Amino acid sequence: MLLVAVTACADDGNDPAAPGTTAPSTPAPTTSSSTPPSESEIASEAASAMVRQYFETVSQVRQDPKRPASDLDAVASSAQLLAQKNLLKRQRADGLHQTGMTKVVKLSVQSVSLDDPATAVVDVCWDVSGVDVIDRSGKSVVSPERKDVGWTRFTVTNGKWKTAPTDGWRVSGGSDLEKEPCAGS
Repeated sequence: MLLVAVTACADDGNDPAAPGTTAPSTPAPTTSSSTPPSESEIASEAASAMVRQYFETVSQVRQDPKRPASDLDAVASSAQLLAQKNLLKRQRADGLHQTGMTKVVKLSVQSVSLDDPATAVVDVCWDVSGVDVIDRSGKSVVSPERKDVGWTRFTVTNGKWKTAPTDGWRVSGGSDLEKEPCAGS
């Protein structure tokens, strides 16, 4: 955080209210700056933001049959993009769509590598208790055995790290984790 000091105007000796006095000397203004974030911290924050955006975009595309599948290109790549587009295609062909939004309850960056491509491994506890998938008649097709809360480990990559350290991230893979549901879910 950068702190800015405010200083008073210097007395030029022409102040009629204070003849014959001089302004007291004031210490030089001080500034305090925090250490700028490291490249790994920048990558961690950008990858975390992308995972949150991924969940939001996936929910929005599944809710609105008119939203193009290409909206997923902005948040996913590789195997994850293919899997999401295939699921969306099947759901739309079957006349299904989602209601509600998946909630990200907890997100934890496990590792960051700045090799090419830059990669972050991010664990997410998600909650779909407010999400339903319904058919054309409005009937739910969600199994009563569906797990409403769970963990997924995502691989998030940025092949443009050197030129786009915050903008090039995409969720490129994911696998479910066998962990206890997170607190607060």
